[in-house]
Amino acid sequence: MTLLGKVFTGLIFLLSVIFFSLAVAVNATHINQKELATKYQAEAKTAGDKNTQLTALLEDAKDELSIEQAARRSALGTLQTQLDQKRDELQKKEVELESAQSALTQFVSTEKETQQELKARTDDNEALRKQMVDAREDRNQLFQRLVGAKDQLNRLQGIYQSERERELAMAKDLTMATEKLEKLDLRPETMLTAPSVNGQVTEVSPSGLVEVSLGRDDGLREGFTLEVHRDGQYLGRLKVKTVADNKSVAEIMTGYQKGYMRAGDRVDSKLF
Repeated sequence: MTLLGKVFTGLIFLLSVIFFSLAVAVNATHINQKELATKYQAEAKTAGDKNTQLTALLEDAKDELSIEQAARRSALGTLQTQLDQKRDELQKKEVELESAQSALTQFVSTEKETQQELKARTDDNEALRKQMVDAREDRNQLFQRLVGAKDQLNRLQGIYQSERERELAMAKDLTMATEKLEKLDLRPETMLTAPSVNGQVTEVSPSGLVEVSLGRDDGLREGFTLEVHRDGQYLGRLKVKTVADNKSVAEIMTGYQKGYMRAGDRVDSKLF
């Protein structure tokens, strides 16, 4: 209950007492009207004084209420201003949130593409690692073969002298044959050219040998070189070792290798 309500309640109670006293006084006039009148006048004066005091309190309460209402209106205006500011800040935050969500979506898409590319490169690296392990094993085998080859070299050095003598004799015969060809206006030199054809890698062995879909029927010969590509990316060069009618086997030239080769890669012919 507010102060003003308390004041009104007290005032009503006081007036009720006054009216009740007057009623009692009127009813008891036959007993002692003068004494009662004096008494009631005193009580009425006292009630009037209280009424004056209560009126003053009421005015004070009204003033306090006006001040409180003004303060509350001021506080309400301040709160309304703060509310408007918060709404503006909320709108800005919503715009920032939408921008952040858009950036997050783009980041997730980029991250997914990066993960896919990373997986592809990891697979290629794993294949290269396996190829390197196989190459080390081949190197060890080649070293053992080299030791055996040295033994064979020692045996072949004994044969070299006799072969040298045969070479001199064959050179003499070649000179004579060349003179005869010149008299017939013929040239012994023959140039082989690699056909401009392309094919595919059909199989890659761990030892570094590669089988391709080009063969003798396509004009391929031992010693030719082949360039390997995948989707426009250069992977390396091959040197043909053996040739069949419809396929050939080549070895990877490590000095030109730029990536891991696999079945399905494009192969183009080139003159060695």
